[in-house]
Amino acid sequence: MLAVEVCELPETGGSTLVVIFGLFMLIAGVIVTRWVQTSAGRLSVVVAPLVLLGGLVVTPSSTDPCSSTTTIVPPTTTTTTTTSTTTTTSTTTTTSTTTTTTTTIALTCASGGSCVVGDTGPGGGIVFYVDLNAPSGSRHLEAACHGWSNNCDGTTADPIAEWGCKTQTIAGADGLDIGTGEQNTVDIVAGCPTAGIAARLADDLVLGGQIDWFLPSYYEINELCKYARNTGQAAGIATQCAGGTLRAGFSADRYWTSTERDITRAWFKNMDNGNYNVNDKDYALYPVRPVRAF
Repeated sequence: MLAVEVCELPETGGSTLVVIFGLFMLIAGVIVTRWVQTSAGRLSVVVAPLVLLGGLVVTPSSTDPCSSTTTIVPPTTTTTTTTSTTTTTSTTTTTSTTTTTTTTIALTCASGGSCVVGDTGPGGGIVFYVDLNAPSGSRHLEAACHGWSNNCDGTTADPIAEWGCKTQTIAGADGLDIGTGEQNTVDIVAGCPTAGIAARLADDLVLGGQIDWFLPSYYEINELCKYARNTGQAAGIATQCAGGTLRAGFSADRYWTSTERDITRAWFKNMDNGNYNVNDKDYALYPVRPVRAF
């Protein structure tokens, strides 16, 4: 038996037609050849070889269906260039330095520092008494400035006034000691409604931002006299003002205290010689110098 190799026909329709046509031509050539053998005509001698030749020519040009259709493609070398990008991140650290400058300002008597006699006090007046053993708030006494009734102009004399309410006793206004003048003043203002009296002038004063001015008591005005006359005497009620020469705008006159003597009279201080005495409360020719404690 003949072994026939069967292979798949090409998928392309054009190649299959060529093969069939070539086979047809070969078969036709065989038939013509046989006819030539039996025919003596001249035409058959010419035609038969042409037909056979056409089949031979066409057949080899047909694609062999059993031949491999694999197309060998030369390997293509693809060179891939990898670009490496290096990113450098720059981090800037800013350090902020805060410089604190501390300015040390020495406190004065007026701003809460230590005070001595002669210093300017918080109210713009003059410190005339210091007792650091006294309770806080009453260790210093400050007298209103010269010209206190006219914005401390330094030239206006202390105003004059009466003590007030000659025909009545003012309850509580009899304190003598240092530290009693403020309460004496409160009592006088409350018990004597007369306008323009010495205690009211002091109580109404607003000076240097301070509103706590008052009329000094019996012993408080003695300390004021020591400063006003510049006697150089030690502080304290045991030493009565004497000697010296007046300064700070004080006059050689009698100054009212806030200490009542009785229903008709009150105490005053003679700045001319430092003596005490009393006079009628309605006497309106004595000057007034307010003070305050701190």
